[in-house]
Amino acid sequence: MAEQAVTGIIQELPSRVPFVILDLAFHPSVLEWIYEEIEARYPGSWRPLLLGTDYQERWNVGPALVDLRYVPGARDYLISKYKERFPGIFLAHPSENLDELAAWFQQFLFMSRGAQLSLMRFYDPRVFGSFLSVLDPQQYGHFVPSGATWYWQSGVEWYGASSGSEADRQERPNAFTWHFRDSQINEFTAERRRAFVDALTDNYGKFTPSERPQMYVNDVVTLAEALGMDSKADIEKVLRLLIQKKSQPADPFYSSLVERADLTAYQKLEAIEDGKS
Repeated sequence: MAEQAVTGIIQELPSRVPFVILDLAFHPSVLEWIYEEIEARYPGSWRPLLLGTDYQERWNVGPALVDLRYVPGARDYLISKYKERFPGIFLAHPSENLDELAAWFQQFLFMSRGAQLSLMRFYDPRVFGSFLSVLDPQQYGHFVPSGATWYWQSGVEWYGASSGSEADRQERPNAFTWHFRDSQINEFTAERRRAFVDALTDNYGKFTPSERPQMYVNDVVTLAEALGMDSKADIEKVLRLLIQKKSQPADPFYSSLVERADLTAYQKLEAIEDGKS
C-alpha cells in the first residue's frame, strides 16, 4: 500500500486548479460543455485520452484532459453544475504542456491480464481513493510525482493527494514500467464493485422490496453478473426490473435463467422483462 501518501480531507478546493480529467461517459452534457466552453473559445485546450490507444473508437465515453488555465470561472461552473456528483478529478501538475501531460496520464489507463487489456476507470471520483490505496510506494511516486496534487470529491468532502517526503522522492528510480499486479487488479475491481453497489443503493434503496436494501442490491448485481451482464447499464436495468416486479433475486425463475446456456445475456434480459423463460 501507499503508506507515504499525503492524502486526506481538505477544507476547500484551491481556487485555481490548472487541469481536470472529466469522464465523458458520465452524461452527454460533459462533452457538450467541452465543445461549447472549451473548444469553441480556446481551441486545442483539451485532449480525449483514449485517442491513440486500442480503445480510441470509444474516445467519446472515455476520459478527457481539460486545461482550465485559460477559462475563467470554469472550475466554479463545473462544481456548481455537477454539485450532486462531480464527473471527474482535478489535477495540479508541474508540467504545463498539455500533450506531455496527456501522454503521461495515458500510461495509467490500462490493466492487462494475459492478452486481455481493460480500461481502468479510476478517474471516477467514487473509486479514486480506492485506486490510490492499492498502489505500492513506487507506483504512488510515479502517479503522484513531486509538485503534483490530485483533488477529488467523495460524498460532500473534497480530498487531496500529493507526493510524499523529499526522501521518498529521491529513492524513486528514473526508469519505471507501469504494471498492475493481479492482486491489485482484484482489489481495485472489488472496490469499484462496492462503489457501484453503494451508488445503486443510494438511488434505488428506498424502492427495493426488502428491509435490507444494500443486501438486496448486492444480490441483484450478483445475479446480473451471473446472467452475463457486463455493462453497468444492463445491471442497473435488471435491478429496476426486479424492483418493478417486487421480485427477490433468489427466486427460482432467475436461478433457472442463469443455467440456460442456450440463451445470450440479452435474451435472458428479455426473459426477465417478459416474465417467462
